[in-house]
Amino acid sequence: MGRIFINILIGFVVPWLFGIAWFKKAPTIAILIFPASAIISSLINAIGYHVDFWDFTPKIEDDETISALPFDIGLYPFAGCVGIYWIDFKKKHPLVVLILLAIILTCLESIAYVVGKVEYKHGWTIGWTFVSYLIAVAAVYGFYALARKHGVSFTSTK
Repeated sequence: MGRIFINILIGFVVPWLFGIAWFKKAPTIAILIFPASAIISSLINAIGYHVDFWDFTPKIEDDETISALPFDIGLYPFAGCVGIYWIDFKKKHPLVVLILLAIILTCLESIAYVVGKVEYKHGWTIGWTFVSYLIAVAAVYGFYALARKHGVSFTSTK
């Protein structure tokens, strides 16, 4: 358990502390975008582990995805919520926000790579990491756009 503590702290606890405080600003975004982002993140990580493109420490033999689970239900969904907040509340251009989020997440993963938390295999590179984050945030934006098309208002607060 001690080896995964840093994943839980950085990937889950810290984002949730910010997320709980931020929830009051945009509850609809939190309620709808957070779970969609978690599903997208989990799917991408499961595929990446399955095809053996990356490993994340600690390596857990029977279920590699457990190492990334705190990020799948913490940092990545929080990032998706913040991105939609910037787009919907702050009226920032979606393409700019999506690219910026992909860059920020790639930079964070670059740090994890440098310190040995992430290992790439089978031709996976930091460039492909950027592409995967861009696909993920674009999918979150697609979910947001679909919800808006069906009448969901994200800018209303409690």
